[in-house]
Amino acid sequence: MSTAFKEHVRHRYPAAMGAFNVFATAEPRTDQLIFGAWMALLAFGVLSFGAVEPWSLATLEIGSALLWFAWLIVGMHRRLLQTKFLPIFVPAVLFLALILLQMVAHTTADEFETSRTFYQFITFGLLVFVGAQLLDSESRFRSFGLAATLFGVAIALLAILQSVTSPNEIYWTVIPRFGDGVFGPYVNHSHCAGLMEMLLPFPFLLANASVMPVGRRGLGYFAGAVVAGSIFVSGSRGGIVAASVQLCLIYFMIRKQLPMRSGSWKKNTRWVNVAAVLLVGAIVLFLGGTEMVTRISSVKDPFGNTVGATRILIFKDCLRMIVKHPIMGWGAGTFQTVYPAFRSFSTNVVVNAAHNDYLQLLVEFGLAGAAITVLFLVASYHRFVQLSQEWVDSWPSLVSFGALLGTIGILVHSLTDFNLQIPANAAIFYVFCMIASLPATTPILELKEEPSMFGRHPTTSLSREGKRR
Repeated sequence: MSTAFKEHVRHRYPAAMGAFNVFATAEPRTDQLIFGAWMALLAFGVLSFGAVEPWSLATLEIGSALLWFAWLIVGMHRRLLQTKFLPIFVPAVLFLALILLQMVAHTTADEFETSRTFYQFITFGLLVFVGAQLLDSESRFRSFGLAATLFGVAIALLAILQSVTSPNEIYWTVIPRFGDGVFGPYVNHSHCAGLMEMLLPFPFLLANASVMPVGRRGLGYFAGAVVAGSIFVSGSRGGIVAASVQLCLIYFMIRKQLPMRSGSWKKNTRWVNVAAVLLVGAIVLFLGGTEMVTRISSVKDPFGNTVGATRILIFKDCLRMIVKHPIMGWGAGTFQTVYPAFRSFSTNVVVNAAHNDYLQLLVEFGLAGAAITVLFLVASYHRFVQLSQEWVDSWPSLVSFGALLGTIGILVHSLTDFNLQIPANAAIFYVFCMIASLPATTPILELKEEPSMFGRHPTTSLSREGKRR
């Protein structure tokens, strides 16, 4: 392929180059397999009931260890093992150190549960670390962004069809022993809504990005409408509020790009935005009916019912628990063990979570854990302003910004639920935080020898500057 031809394509069709990856990356099959296995493992956690069953959690833990081991062994075999360090790794290591300190100092109320939680965080850490090493090219960001969009639509359609045809069974065959409203592959409808919140931004951003062909942007809006509609159909009030916040933020970010676009692009975007809103409303009304309207209207008074009033009591009990052990908490994973001694109401139901991830964080990890969490979120969100300006024109920025907006949804929902206590949702949340924190990449369009995650191989990429290195 001549240099003149590549220069012509780069300057004449930059959007098409980014969308279709005309010059495919010539990377070893092993690299592709590792990257595919990493995404498949994240999807497995979701599909296996959120990885809450012992066998599914064990598979996730073993799979993450094998994935890291494969990355390490192949890198050593090629005699060139490069690692990417991110600032987000520092608070992650500090969090693991805090859990170890709880066990070593015997400050935990249940060492067995704390050790189990420690292994879970090791799993999350391995998924984050390996993912940071794998996402090193435009094509991989593109693959991840499209996979997240398609996976979100698939789970949303599964959840909607399942709720219409067999609302009490998962996959039309599995009847949970307990739960609070089956939806999709989850026992609890709120946890499926939490997953959808994290995936919601991707289709809407794709529908407005220059990296996508104009003729395919309507598909992005349709996919976004299905994902958003599934959150409303789930009936999760926390999910409805979180998704509403996200949709307003996404709309604001799209509007922010309008002054830089042509008149026809602005006009078409306005009309498509209206069509997307109408489509979401139609899905909700058609599938949810009167019951769904009642559920949505109850958002204005979320604690004006038995469940809401009970959660208020749990929140108050949590405050008394925090006062007793304010610095290092009661120990990771010990909420269910400690809470009965502080419960202020009678119930036959086992309260296994605080229904507020922030309060549960303070209960189990104290102010030390809260401080580390703040550092983690600062490291995750430090590129917010930059990504809000650049997401339209490149796959890395688009995927990073989509991941960042996805974490905002789950953080809002965490005020009234415990999505981050579900292993699959927690794993995706931490991976998205890592993606949001990845440094800006400026790939170029030329065939060259570039280090991969395991060594050096020829690759091609695209740069907006068009400069050769």
